[in-house]
Amino acid sequence: MKSAIAINKPSQQSHISVESIHRENAMNLTAYAERIAEDYLSTSSVNERKSKGQFFTPQQVSLFMAGLLDINKQNFNVLDPGAGTGMLSAAVCESVLFSRKKIDFSLDAYETDLEVIPLLDDVLRKCQSVLQENGHKFKYRIIPEDFILDNSHRIKAQLDFEEKETPLSYDYVISNPPYFKLNKNSPQTLLLGEIASGQPNIYTFFMTLALEMLKPDGKMMFITPRSFCSGLYFKAFRKWLLQHGRITNIHMFESRSDVFGNDAVLQESIITGIMPQKNKAENEKVAITTSQNGSFQNLNKADIDYQDMLHQMDGQLMIKIPVTKTDVKVQHIINSWECTLKDFGMKVSTGPVVSFRAEKYLSTEFVDENITAPLLWMHNIQNMDIVWPIEKKKRELAIKLEEGTASLLVPVKNYILVKRFSSKEQKRRLYAGVLLKSKFKYDKVGIENHLNYIYKYHDVLSTDEAYGIAGLLNSSLMDIFFRMLNGSTQVNAVDIDNLPLPSLEKIKEIGKSIITKKPSIGLELDKIIVDVLGIDTGILRELNGGDNSNG
Repeated sequence: MKSAIAINKPSQQSHISVESIHRENAMNLTAYAERIAEDYLSTSSVNERKSKGQFFTPQQVSLFMAGLLDINKQNFNVLDPGAGTGMLSAAVCESVLFSRKKIDFSLDAYETDLEVIPLLDDVLRKCQSVLQENGHKFKYRIIPEDFILDNSHRIKAQLDFEEKETPLSYDYVISNPPYFKLNKNSPQTLLLGEIASGQPNIYTFFMTLALEMLKPDGKMMFITPRSFCSGLYFKAFRKWLLQHGRITNIHMFESRSDVFGNDAVLQESIITGIMPQKNKAENEKVAITTSQNGSFQNLNKADIDYQDMLHQMDGQLMIKIPVTKTDVKVQHIINSWECTLKDFGMKVSTGPVVSFRAEKYLSTEFVDENITAPLLWMHNIQNMDIVWPIEKKKRELAIKLEEGTASLLVPVKNYILVKRFSSKEQKRRLYAGVLLKSKFKYDKVGIENHLNYIYKYHDVLSTDEAYGIAGLLNSSLMDIFFRMLNGSTQVNAVDIDNLPLPSLEKIKEIGKSIITKKPSIGLELDKIIVDVLGIDTGILRELNGGDNSNG
């Protein structure tokens, strides 16, 4: 560990009026830190901060995170890696002020931005002064080092099975780490690459090291993108995380854009509380809370069995986030299904037509099938069918039949098309439609890249199979399950490949019923699936706007 550093205040030329803020002695600590941060934000560009992965934590979010730490010790130490202007540190200090006991604690804050360090020091000095005035003892160090490079030896020692001396460990860690992808040849990746897959995001390295630096009864609280909960790139990290730690808390924000205020963060963010695995208890629960945004009004809470948060899929462990009793029921239903598309000889591929690359081959007119082929986009999925042509601005109807397009076309046969993208505001994540050769009288078809398509690789999908699978994908059951697994609005081919499905016999039965009854998506479709699969019909009301209260 490095010793505390000398701090210089911003120069007279700085736009940040630290002295004017000092005069507001009645201000609480997080409000003080927020003023410091706001003045800094007014002098730096969003692009500059994004390049550093720098997104400052709002006041209410910081206080909420500090509260989730459940600080219950009179003597403790805290780590704030990637401290920024000190908002999270100030939140911890502010929570101490509410204690009836006299607290003695210390804090180590890592920060490498030389423009921010003087502001961080100012906030922590303010905290120290107020705490001392109220009878508490507080000391801090600012460590101007790269947090990962300064501490990677802890993980390397474990990976290499080396004996090592006992390093400094912490009672509590609180962090809003930087978010950006690291180059595979970066010093950080070269040191910790064994817990990363592909191109890692730096925030996962912060979480890994923080967990290793906790005391056996310690706790850490991170706000990060939700992306680590699923996906191949985070497989190695999840394995490490779930082997060495246990998740105690998850908080989800229903809005993507209302959490970080001034910074345009469009990824879904979650707050995760983690303790070392040594603390694992029998029949443990995970406290899952949700709110619309960072104001935390109308907060909902559910205590979920730990195992209900985990999902085994394709040899990797995923983290599901069920937030209601209905979510838990749905995942129990779908987890009982033992098949995937692979078991039926089916596969998912992504549409090969990337419009900007194939622009010279696209046509606003379909001439005839000897010159052009139909081109399908996401908007061609209507209810559970494929409707073509549909006129839409900047969405060509056809693709030319030329030598350069041979690899972009697929033979017309029975397919299930699935939208790859939806908006956060759309009612569902999964939208699927059936393309039938008997109704689509062309030899070739272009499938645009924003669509996935399901097919049999050694046979042809039957009509019953196609409508059965499309019905399941469009159902409320599958939509809820998919949302638990994936916070993204993107639906990848691998996500569909690995979804649990009932037997092929039941899928065909669902398909036959859909063809006969022609249900609308929603209650009518859900009723068919519930009836065919013998699911308790009581869940229908919960799936379609009834009682889905939290536990």
